[in-house]
This record gives sequence, structure tokens and C-alpha cells, in this order.
Amino acid sequence: MAETASRRQPNPYRPGFNQAPMVFAGRQEILDAAGEAMEVAAFDGRTPRPLILVGPRGVGKTVTLGEISHAAAAQHSWPTVHVEATAGGLTETLTVRLRAVRSLLEGRTPTDRQRGGARITGAKVQASILGVGGGIEVERDTTESRRSLDAELRDTMTVAMEREAGLLLTLDELQNASSAELHALGGVLQENVPEGWPLVVAVGALPSLRGKRSGRLPTYLERAEWHTLETLPGSDARAALSGPAERSHRPMTAEAVEALLALSGGYPYAIQVAGHFAWRASHGRTAITEQHAREAEPRIVADLDQLFLSRWEDASPREREYLTALAAAELSHPAPNGGHVAAVLDERVTAVSYLRDRLMKKGTIYRDGAGGLRFITPGMGDWVRRTANPR
Repeated sequence: MAETASRRQPNPYRPGFNQAPMVFAGRQEILDAAGEAMEVAAFDGRTPRPLILVGPRGVGKTVTLGEISHAAAAQHSWPTVHVEATAGGLTETLTVRLRAVRSLLEGRTPTDRQRGGARITGAKVQASILGVGGGIEVERDTTESRRSLDAELRDTMTVAMEREAGLLLTLDELQNASSAELHALGGVLQENVPEGWPLVVAVGALPSLRGKRSGRLPTYLERAEWHTLETLPGSDARAALSGPAERSHRPMTAEAVEALLALSGGYPYAIQVAGHFAWRASHGRTAITEQHAREAEPRIVADLDQLFLSRWEDASPREREYLTALAAAELSHPAPNGGHVAAVLDERVTAVSYLRDRLMKKGTIYRDGAGGLRFITPGMGDWVRRTANPR
């Protein structure tokens, strides 16, 4: 239904990736763990283990890091240094952003261009969600950026403690970092743990990071507090779906909620997509009904199908065969392993393991904590069974 500008209410659903939802539902266990880590760092005089959040794309890892950052600012007046890892750029970017937050803590204007990520409030720093990483665009100084990460981190923490503050370091997409960068970062952080700094490290990564634990991750990360983010359970999914509509004074009926959850499950990204199109279908009404949910269904399905299609088109013909076999194996095994998939293909496991590894590296599938193989985007198995040509 067309929406006229004069009558249009802002849509409270945010289906874009890395956009904080109006209602943050679930993940309380992780927020509690982060809160405890900050209290240990702030009051007990010791540096806690890092928190590592792993899960497929679209389940809210970045949003959860943002919630932790918000808590650090609101409860402790700590700034956040946020870095999204890219291959080969982690250490340098982190060093530059630490220098920026040190300047802010010292009350100086950094050479980096500031867009409101943090501000000085008395002796402490008040930071917005995702802090300096989200609020400052760094302009790399080729001389100063050569300064070691260890020296910059040490100086930043010294200044923070002088001002009775601490620091939250959030590292997103850490699976993109090279092994050398991970060991360099882990070495620096582990070496300084005995200093008892008020420093909390929180990491977001795809499940492929878990696959590096055996001998390929530094001890500092291997012994972290690991949390797996998957789809939201029923009560949290309902809150995430109905909450924004309720707050925006166009509540969903119970029937509409159930119809939309049948399309989106507990996948946070899909929940935002479903809510977005149901809101549009109910324009001019006082409630979102089951009829509006049904009207929105084709748009919801088409939107989610684009996610699956892009991953399918990125796969080679042989990789598509593996994906088709994985989708077929799901019908008899909730979390099939490599042997189940090989059986569908009528191949030896060793003959097709390279396909599994390539698809895992691409971020199309992942291995869960129990060793089962899953599509990284929930619902893709159903899409493959509906659209892929049978073998």
C-alpha cells in the first residue's frame, strides 16, 4: 500500500545489517557476563578474561557489542575503542584508535576527525555506543602509526587510570584477522594482564574463529569466555517482533505475531524484515493484524531469498552440489555432519571435505559446537530445497 508523506509514521523496524533495533531482546546472559567483567575490572583490580561472541551473520553480534559499549559508558563512564577487523589492518587501526582515545582522555582534540564518538565529562569520558571506533574517522599518520601497539595500549591505560576510568575494547569480525595479527594482539594483551588494568575486551566473530582454537589462536583468546549467539528463543523473538510496534502505538495482534514468526523464526535480521513489511502493509491502521502479515508475506520472502541467492551464486557448481546435499541431509538430521553430507553425495568424506572447507571459509556454512554443519544464514536449507535442481 502506498504511503503518503503527510500521514506516514516512521517505520520502527531496522532490517539493515549492523543497525541497532528499537527493542533489544534476549542475550541477557551475555550482557550479565559483560557487566560482571566490567565490575571486576573497575573494582577488583584485575583484568578479566575477554568475552568472545560467535555466531552466524544477522544474529546480532555487532548490536550486542553496542549494548555492552552503552553499558560501559552509562555505568562506568568508560570510552570504547571499536575496530572492525580486516585482513592485514587490525594492529595498525587499533593503535591509531587507541591514540585517539588517549587524546580525548587527556582533554586534547585528536588529529583524527571527530564526529561525536566521545566527549570529556569532568575527569572521565562519556562515550556513545561503539565509541571511538564508530565516532572517529582516522587519518593515519605514517610516523606515529609505527608506534607499537604495546606502547600505545600501555600509555592509554595509564592515562585512563589517572582519570579513574577504564577502557572497553570491542573487536568485530575478528575471523578476518590473520593468524600473525591474532598472535600479536593476544601476546600484547596477555603480557599486560598482570598489570591489573581496568580493561575489558569483547569480540564478535563468525563461527569459523572457533575452528582456529586448536593451536592457531593465542592462549589469551583460546581461554576466553566464549558465548554462542544463535536464533532467539520464542519469548525473546516475540518481544523483538512485537515490541517496536507496541512502542510506536500500532500494536500487533497475537495472530499477526505468530504468522510473522512462522516466516522469520528467531533469526533477528529476518524479524526486522518481517516487522518492516508488516508495518508498511498496515499503513493508516491502528493495529497490525494477521491480514497485514499475509499481505506482507511475498515481500518478506523475496527479501530473505536475496540473502540466500547471493550466497548460492557465490558458490561453484561443485560447492552447490555440497550445499544441496547438506540441505537434503537436514531432513533426517537436525545438524548433519560431514559424513551425512558425503553419504547423500555418495562420496567418501575425504573426497568432499575440501568443498566443506571452502564453503566454511566463504562464510556460507559453519560447524557448530557439537560438530554439526549448518547454513550460516538460518532458512537457507529450506530455500535450497525449494529452488535447487535435484541431483
